[in-house]
Amino acid sequence: MYFKKIFSTGNLLSCLLPIVAAISLVSSIATASEEPPNPTKDVAGGVGKGDFKPPEYAVLPTGKTLPEGIYRVQFITAYTFGNFGFDENKSQQKNGLNYARWMTGTQLEYGLTNKVSLAVGIPFVNSNHVNMDGSSFTSTQFYQKYYDKFVSELSTALVAAGAPCGSLAACSTFINNGGTLGVGTIVLPTGEQVVIDANSPIKNQIRSLVLAAATPANGASGLGDIQVGFLWNAISEDSPIRHVPLYFSIGGGFRLPTGNFDLPSAMRATGGDGTLITGGGTYDAISRWNLDYVAMPGVILSWQHQMEVSLTDANLGRSSMVNSSDRNTADASATQHGQTGDKVPNALKFSRKGIHQIGFLQAAWGVGNMSEKAKWLGLYTQAKYNIAAQAYLNNMPIYAVGDQFFLGDASMHSDTGYEQYYAAVFGTKLSGLPYMIPVELAAEFEYPFAGKNRLISPMNAQATLSVYF
Repeated sequence: MYFKKIFSTGNLLSCLLPIVAAISLVSSIATASEEPPNPTKDVAGGVGKGDFKPPEYAVLPTGKTLPEGIYRVQFITAYTFGNFGFDENKSQQKNGLNYARWMTGTQLEYGLTNKVSLAVGIPFVNSNHVNMDGSSFTSTQFYQKYYDKFVSELSTALVAAGAPCGSLAACSTFINNGGTLGVGTIVLPTGEQVVIDANSPIKNQIRSLVLAAATPANGASGLGDIQVGFLWNAISEDSPIRHVPLYFSIGGGFRLPTGNFDLPSAMRATGGDGTLITGGGTYDAISRWNLDYVAMPGVILSWQHQMEVSLTDANLGRSSMVNSSDRNTADASATQHGQTGDKVPNALKFSRKGIHQIGFLQAAWGVGNMSEKAKWLGLYTQAKYNIAAQAYLNNMPIYAVGDQFFLGDASMHSDTGYEQYYAAVFGTKLSGLPYMIPVELAAEFEYPFAGKNRLISPMNAQATLSVYF
């Protein structure tokens, strides 16, 4: 819970059952003559401290705390990339954005007692790149919403000016059919001015305007949001039900807004995983539980669920609509050429309301239950979910920071549900703990297969080196 956000869905257990069944069948053949599962063998540490035994297999319960006095340092590196997202109808969509990010991080954990661990996680974004294909972007819901809004606004202006197209519907058709007409200077919602002239079709000028407002610059790099927390092993090998192979842990913590959130970029996400930014901008409270069941020696079924609530709001400077990589400096309340903007100030209030829910279902297999020679190897698969809290700008619901325009128009900010995405993960773990070597290496690949209201749902390749001392 301390370094990274994780995602899956409760109704995806069916995806894991065939894998679990296969693992269980193989494992039952290898262990048919053994005693019932004994979770006292599945302890963390691996350095033989006190009465703790090293684990027999490369996999451990996800909610296992460290033995008292033991440290674990994790060095994490992740490459995140993708070029598709999911619209408000849950359809996969290439939105013209191509995204790539390198992250590294360190997480330090300490066993305060045999049942309580403390941790601090420090992420760092090394690089954060994005580019846009304008042709693909013009087929998205986001583009269509802004294009239609400008057509409506310009059609109204043409009717008021007595343009030859006549009625509002006729002027809209005139624009959509590639009509050319000098409209003159118009004032954008930000208070900035542009000229719609007769040198090219009006719809082409609208296209250029929307693309200029949406085209993102590369994202921020640097320190991310630091997280601190604890984990208490409520049911473990030391519990009164020690002969039941069940573990249950609960924990809590805080996320500090040490990363960079306030950037002049219109097309970054607002809820799920901080696309193009290094931090979420708010102080967050975090709670978590882990439920682990040792189905048989070396086979562990797990459910981790994490809930996050933002405790504060964040300040967000408005982007320019003429160049989204710049701050807006125009006055949206000023009257220019008989027009005004949306009268929204350039200092915006960003907030998240509700609970951000993150979690996974996992099936892990310690291959050592088949062969003593393979007790260093573990395999696991996960189904992850990430359901973000609803984001708001000046109390208007948004799904991308690009929704900062037309904040005075409720029709442009309809509530279409939570930003969410779901992913499948396949990973492997190499562990020295069964051999009293205090080092582990895990590698995994994550692929998003469903979502909603997501500009980008990136794939992720991650490696984690853990050292105990």
